[in-house]
Amino acid sequence: MKKIVIFLGPSLPLAEAKDILDAIYLPPAKQSDLLSAVTIYKPDIIGLIDGVFLSLPSVWHKEILYAIEQGVAVYGASSMGALRAAETEAFGMVGVGEIYRMYASEELIDDDEVVTVHGPEDTGYCRLSEPMVNVRATLNRAKDEGIIDNNVCEQLSAIAKSIYFPERTFPAIFRKAPTAGISPDKSDEMATFVKTKYVDLKRQDAILLLETLRDLPESLPQIKPNFSLIRNQFFSNLYQRDRTVLRNQIRIPLGDITGYAALNLPDFDEVNLHASNRALVQILAEILGVEVSQEAVDKERRRFQSQQNLTEETAFTNWLAENDLTQEEFNQLMVEMARCRHLQNWLLTRKGNERNTKILLDELRLQNRYQECADAVAEREGIIREYYPNLIEEYADKAPISQLMIEHLRSTGCQVRLRDDWEKEAGFLDFELLKLELLRSHLARKAVQNTESSGSSG
Repeated sequence: MKKIVIFLGPSLPLAEAKDILDAIYLPPAKQSDLLSAVTIYKPDIIGLIDGVFLSLPSVWHKEILYAIEQGVAVYGASSMGALRAAETEAFGMVGVGEIYRMYASEELIDDDEVVTVHGPEDTGYCRLSEPMVNVRATLNRAKDEGIIDNNVCEQLSAIAKSIYFPERTFPAIFRKAPTAGISPDKSDEMATFVKTKYVDLKRQDAILLLETLRDLPESLPQIKPNFSLIRNQFFSNLYQRDRTVLRNQIRIPLGDITGYAALNLPDFDEVNLHASNRALVQILAEILGVEVSQEAVDKERRRFQSQQNLTEETAFTNWLAENDLTQEEFNQLMVEMARCRHLQNWLLTRKGNERNTKILLDELRLQNRYQECADAVAEREGIIREYYPNLIEEYADKAPISQLMIEHLRSTGCQVRLRDDWEKEAGFLDFELLKLELLRSHLARKAVQNTESSGSSG
């Protein structure tokens, strides 16, 4: 069954729309809403009927192109949908209805032709002004039925067009009619006509769109865009910051999540620093022309999934959904991490046997953790010299490294890995030095435990 998203407001009552087409109905679209609908609902079809004007930024054309690029069929009619369909039909958006036809043929060119000022959603989008397309269609009907002649029809149309669109109502039009020489009797006659024979062209086109989507075949042809969407900075702003995600059935902008993190995460400054550094590394990688292999990217994915306990595919799939990431976006993140790893390894290689000693010590100093680590090493060394003076000769070959790793994890909660070149990234020149460090920590803990046991048994 096709999944359809419809943006609907004052053009047609929601209850009537639902009687025609089973779909996900959303309020009039503002900027980023169509983009968000693609990523939240993953629809097969989007029907754009109503959208906001002036009060908030309107649906951007690139949102429509993005949807089409993602394989979503986008249809438009009646209001904002008709306007955008005429503007983007060359790229694959499909227009439906008379209003679309008039825009596409350039019979209409002004946005205000379809603008309707209305109340909020809880009022059923109560109409507070008249769209020009409905005014003109109603006047033409009156002319066709002989209520007014062609001259009066054109005069009333001109009066309606001259009124600022939020104030455009039939009473306002008829109040200005005497300035064009139209008699009060004719205005009264027209007022009666409007009450009984009003032409709601926007409603008609909205219904036609819903019926068109309802009657589409279940299997739609695969959409092949005839363009390549350029993701400029404005698009990136829209996608990365203004786009909304669905959390506990509430839509929230991505930018609000980072705002919350800034004010509520105790380690936000560190998180922010790492994020900025990762982004800067990508710029450096581009300058240096760094390319990473698929093998390196796969290694990053395995490392990440192991660290986060996401080795089961179901757990990983759920994690993607919980983090509002597509598989493609996650893969790109792993490419970024592989580039970081590549440049970090290059840096360590350049430093020879010094490896990461200085840069790591400086980081400990910046975080005010150097003294803690230095004192702990001194304490451990004192214990080793007292209890195990012949450390290397007597103990180096007795304990397998795997056993030392398990004991270290149980004692400290810190995991040591023997894969993906972890020991090199951690600064060890080889496995033997890593094993020696583990052995020192193990023996120091053992000595303390033995001392404590002797003391308690005495």
